[in-house]
Amino acid sequence: MKIGIGIDTGGTYTDAVVYDFEQKAVLGSAKALTTKEDLSIGISGALDGLPQDLLKKAEIVSLSTTLATNACVEDKGGNAKLIFFGGDKKIINEFGWEYGLPPARDIYIQDSYTSFSGELQRKPDWQLFRKRIRRGFEHMDGVGIVEINAMRNGAVIEKTAKNLFRRQHKIPVICGHELFSELNSLQRASSTLLNARLFPVIKEFLGAIKISLAERQIDAALVIVRSNGSLMSEEFAGVRPVETLLCGPAASTIGGAYLTDSPNSIIVDMGGTTTDIALVKDNAPVTVVDGVSIGKWKTFVDGLYIKTFGLGGDSAIHYANNNLFLEEYRVVPLCVAAENHPSVLEYLKKLARGKSTHTKYLHEHYLLVRDISGSSRYTDEEKAFCNALKDGPLPLEKAAKAIGKDIYTLNASRLVKDGVVQVCGLTPTDIMHIKKDFSRYSAEASQLAAQFVARNAGVSVEVLCDRVYTEVKRKMYLNIVKAILENQYPHYLKKGVNRDVERFINESFEFALAGKQGGMFSLAFKTDFSLVGIGAPIRIFLDDVAKRLGTSAIVPGNYEVANALGAVIGNVSATHSVEIRMVNNADGISKYTVYGNSENRTFNELEEAEAFAVSEAEEGARAAAIEQGATGDIAISCDIDKKEAESGLFTIYLGTTITAYAVGSIGFQSERA
Repeated sequence: MKIGIGIDTGGTYTDAVVYDFEQKAVLGSAKALTTKEDLSIGISGALDGLPQDLLKKAEIVSLSTTLATNACVEDKGGNAKLIFFGGDKKIINEFGWEYGLPPARDIYIQDSYTSFSGELQRKPDWQLFRKRIRRGFEHMDGVGIVEINAMRNGAVIEKTAKNLFRRQHKIPVICGHELFSELNSLQRASSTLLNARLFPVIKEFLGAIKISLAERQIDAALVIVRSNGSLMSEEFAGVRPVETLLCGPAASTIGGAYLTDSPNSIIVDMGGTTTDIALVKDNAPVTVVDGVSIGKWKTFVDGLYIKTFGLGGDSAIHYANNNLFLEEYRVVPLCVAAENHPSVLEYLKKLARGKSTHTKYLHEHYLLVRDISGSSRYTDEEKAFCNALKDGPLPLEKAAKAIGKDIYTLNASRLVKDGVVQVCGLTPTDIMHIKKDFSRYSAEASQLAAQFVARNAGVSVEVLCDRVYTEVKRKMYLNIVKAILENQYPHYLKKGVNRDVERFINESFEFALAGKQGGMFSLAFKTDFSLVGIGAPIRIFLDDVAKRLGTSAIVPGNYEVANALGAVIGNVSATHSVEIRMVNNADGISKYTVYGNSENRTFNELEEAEAFAVSEAEEGARAAAIEQGATGDIAISCDIDKKEAESGLFTIYLGTTITAYAVGSIGFQSERA
């Protein structure tokens, strides 16, 4: 047998599978709670649920995770700063937010003197750079460096700045040209900054994986899923963590498509923090065109089309003005918190016995995740707050009182955003316990918290539960329809679905919910694509959503661990593009310049330029595949995209892009030996 292990670490659960590549069969699967305070605990719990006699036989361990995805959706991650040579403060402040960039005041900006084509007019003031970077980077987890023009000398400036920065700071740093070569400087800057923010996320994840594998003496090649569903080596992922942006959702898409024989489907993966929607058309996952966008970030990451939004089993349930709503962010379900901390249950009992209402969420607790006593980043008040939580979670009132505050002046937002502290609250997972759709943790805690929330919302617990389930289905329906519209109409893919269209989608959901037919005006969205459900909670909600869309729901076998399965069955794929541009010399004679991998060469004939560009693109794609971990035979294919424009009687040549595609396998130990 050739055995592989797939591991997926999500925001709530860590899943694992043992897979037989020869028989193409899952030999075992397991789940464990993801432990934010120490990821290796959850990973070890999942591994220990697998057939132990097969673990040491594994020749490859393939990983996926939603940690980067969730960090973007919840606007978390490490502390990082962008160094932008040639950045325009006015442009950044006016348009940077569209890509996820912070205001110009939070970016290190220095003049640069390159032209659009990459010509260096004069060098930056390196003495000024050395002086200015001495301060302002002390508490950073990563740094990204970009120069406004991606061509030639722009990369040289980035490299020089990186070397100078490393002499003063021991902080991970990445250059824009090491990641992407596209021209849009704001999008390139956004991608580079996000990569820097994800350094500590991927480092912690890979470190936890290695601890768990070493403890079980598992000696196997370690790879991780990229956002396009292919695999890359751990070394490659450590330098380019932004490539894991949609790692977990991509693995779920590959796994979901593998588990069903439906050629056209919509994969719906509902986890604890987010729900991911992907499309499979003619048996192939749909990909993005201009880079992955997620949360506030618009990047150049190559990936599958995946719509990620904040909806999961652990979404916070809140109330206001007798209305109930689901937040975009995750909290620890109170049923889980009470299972591990009896004080939570005792407080909820006392709260439920009361009859008063409150605008503040008094049922919620604060839970300490990690110690910050030795960190200079946090204030004395924040450290005192964390110290008060060392003996266990505290409700809002007690947590505030512990540091001399009240419930209106307590501010723990930075601690929550940094993952130092977690909020425990009422969630759909709690509602599942009340409705007996799930029974793993303390249903009593869920019931007590629901009584308090229902009282504040002016409804019964039964009505509260039904409304929460309906709201989950509505948000799922809304985003599935938005995904369909974005893939059906280029306008919506480029501009997004606006609020007016969202209103019509929501009205169509209400129309279907009420079972209305006919009348003056009928709202209905239908699709022939089947809905494929992935993730533990999905079975509760998907069938009703499918009926309202006039299609069928498929929840395949191993649906709960499809993400871990998708991680282990992938291949390595890489692309590399080379540009050809026409240039005119002083005599007006046209020639063709190829911007190659290590040099630019000019040819008299376009055919000669194309031949050289093809060889450069193929060489670059093969090298990229090997860098990602591919071994053995690597299949190469090439596309030639010649851009021309019609002008009266003439055809104007605008340039050519040669793109090579490389596909290979990671390989097994026996093959590598």
